[in-house]
Amino acid sequence: MFFEITFTLIRKAEPTEIKGYIIGADGEAKVAKERIEAVEPEKNLITFKVLEGDLMKEYKSFVITIQVTPKHGGSGSIAHWHLEYEKISNEVAHPETLLQFCVEISKEIDEHLLTEE
Repeated sequence: MFFEITFTLIRKAEPTEIKGYIIGADGEAKVAKERIEAVEPEKNLITFKVLEGDLMKEYKSFVITIQVTPKHGGSGSIAHWHLEYEKISNEVAHPETLLQFCVEISKEIDEHLLTEE
């Protein structure tokens, strides 16, 4: 749901708030309300800021940037993810459980882009 909506919003390039689910490697779904902070179609880049939800129970701030760049000398692209966050305390773990989520969404982006060709 989250990125199905995102694909449409990237084309419109307008900041908006969306609510979706982020599923970590632990299989636990986390609710997150995000705002699109930046859209740069020429760079294939989009930035989301988490406004509220489960992630904000452990982090003061959480920003996700995705940039997709074409592979040099070959077909396909590479998805670069940047997770910028500030933990509410040192006891909070780094969000490593979200790495599998990033992999799965990258695969969904790839499938979406291939269907558009």
